[in-house]
Amino acid sequence: MKPVLFLGLAMTIACASSGSNSGTDASVDSGTDADTDNDSGSGGSGSGGVGGNAGAGGGEAPPERVVFVTAAVRDADFDGLDGADALCADEALAAGLAGEFKAWLSTLDSPVSNRLNQSAVPYVLVDGTRIADDWADLTDGSLLAPIDLDAMGQSRDLDVWTGTLPSGESYAVDDCAGYTSNNAGIMGLCGTTQSTGAAWSASQTPACSSRLRLFCFEQ
Repeated sequence: MKPVLFLGLAMTIACASSGSNSGTDASVDSGTDADTDNDSGSGGSGSGGVGGNAGAGGGEAPPERVVFVTAAVRDADFDGLDGADALCADEALAAGLAGEFKAWLSTLDSPVSNRLNQSAVPYVLVDGTRIADDWADLTDGSLLAPIDLDAMGQSRDLDVWTGTLPSGESYAVDDCAGYTSNNAGIMGLCGTTQSTGAAWSASQTPACSSRLRLFCFEQ
């Protein structure tokens, strides 16, 4: 029932960054892009020990799954889901995080509930803060803490491309042409780094030209 109620809300509003490039986007371009568009350099002053969390245990499965928000901001043209996953992998590698990372991003026909591993162990930020006890807890409509740290452990705000309802299913209205388009005339679904409610994944519907972040999940 929750997703149906949300869809009515989401289609009536738009992310701040999509409404005006002089609003959120201006803060992104002036305050963030200097250290985000050069992905490997983002957060260079961050903690060097962050990567140890995901790499613990050698070849064994880690006891937790690491989650972060990208330092980079992008319009919705990721060249599809593979491009979004590659951005997550690049930022994880630059931060020294071991393991495979994929974007919390769905297209109309490929929801994250099918794309991502559904973990039975906790999901945590790079500093160890737990955001969910397992996949069921992750997709129950609320988080234990917001996803607001990048792979280097630096705090990040602004909205995040998701295309995904809190349940892990696809937003069934628009998906920026499978996240291959930055056309200002079409929309996708975004979440936010500032919420622990359903809005973390399904907040508003910005134009595909908006420059937002991604959530990245260890597999």
